[in-house]
Amino acid sequence: MFDARISLALVSALALSAPALAQDTNKRIDDLDATRINANQILIEFEYEGSACEEVGPAEVGELVDGTLAVTFPTISTAEVCTMQVEEIDVEQAIPAENIVSRIDVTLAAPDGSTIATASTDVDHD
Repeated sequence: MFDARISLALVSALALSAPALAQDTNKRIDDLDATRINANQILIEFEYEGSACEEVGPAEVGELVDGTLAVTFPTISTAEVCTMQVEEIDVEQAIPAENIVSRIDVTLAAPDGSTIATASTDVDHD
């Protein structure tokens, strides 16, 4: 009977902590800005909380649909073993983009290709 109570308490504790554990993997893109810097380029800037052992690779420009351009930023692991220290990672890259682009859909991708976070913003004309 004593073992059953301990098991029930353990299962209950894990069930209650599961949502909190799942939230640790949810990342988001913060302060996303897209600014046209000339007729052929847009500067994309954003931040996210990532690993101290990762960096963002060159942007990959995708499809243009109804004025919205899909852009993927792949992350690259910089170490085989990492301390899991979280740090703010700033991204600033210029991409080629036609003058008809009015909105940017950004996807931040993990090294395995899975999606870490997504965000969208209108293109500013400065």
